Amino acid sequence: MRIVLVGFGVIGRGLAEQLSYRSRELRSRGLELKVVAAADSRSSAEDRRGLDMAELLVRKKKTGSIGKSDRSAAEMIREVDADAMVELTPGTMNGEPALSHVRAALRSSKSVVTANKMPLALHYEELIAEAKRRDLEIMYGACVGGGLPVLEFGRTCAAAEPVVGIDGVVNATTNFVLSEMEKGESYDRALKAAQRLGYAEPDPSFDVRGLDAACKIVILANHVMGKAFRFADVKPLDGIEGVSASRVGGARRRSKALRLVARADRSLSVRQEEVDEKSPLATTGRSHAVIFHCEQSGDRTIAGSGAGSITTSLGVLRDLISLAQRRVG
Repeated sequence: MRIVLVGFGVIGRGLAEQLSYRSRELRSRGLELKVVAAADSRSSAEDRRGLDMAELLVRKKKTGSIGKSDRSAAEMIREVDADAMVELTPGTMNGEPALSHVRAALRSSKSVVTANKMPLALHYEELIAEAKRRDLEIMYGACVGGGLPVLEFGRTCAAAEPVVGIDGVVNATTNFVLSEMEKGESYDRALKAAQRLGYAEPDPSFDVRGLDAACKIVILANHVMGKAFRFADVKPLDGIEGVSASRVGGARRRSKALRLVARADRSLSVRQEEVDEKSPLATTGRSHAVIFHCEQSGDRTIAGSGAGSITTSLGVLRDLISLAQRRVG
């Protein structure tokens, strides 16, 4: 499967490392994933025979760029002969440039694999319908839970019976901050620790304002429950900015844990909630936990570490493998 890789930041480099490290193993399974073109924010590189991922990583580290070509990502997506486009550019509130990249890929008969949440949170129905119309795929398992297969698990739950509701702690940064505050840290010190450890971006606003969790609950509800929600439907949409130590401590004294909980049923919400300390939603650190409320069989829960470049890049690789297997099948 020939791939155009757009975005060579932390997750893009993580994916390149995985493709380089596991290429022999994948070939032994009958899967050859060749990146024939790649672009970062400053440059691009192409090779119809397949780019050497190890070489690209070394070049990026030494020079800050992956190639010498100034051909834009948009041009590559339109013109390079490939089967799929992997979109890993940074997220923005309007979904750009990722949204344009996804649309261009579909128009040029390329399936899409992405870890970029906002295009789907804003235009889920449109993008899925366009892919189906063209007999293409959009794979976005890494958008929710990173390397934790949350969407796959939820779709499996929904295969035999309706999923009537979803509750989740789906943002690692906010969960880490609240967990550290339970240990006595202040909000500011906990957030700085999250940034130092790489769980939070230098600008953490997308996480702490609840925007990341809102994107994820939109995607979850649409993918698993068959809804047609958009980002604007998440009401209320709250974060954890400035949460007080007394609020966190008060919950602990009541045998509760204060968490940022995303919920979906007939509506969507993201807000601070006190959950029972024995609930799966009381998960700590950078872990995620999602409960699917099934109509007949009750609750089904998936939990574990989903944050970080390694786990997210593995989530992208999982989607690429699934896409390649579907094409062969």
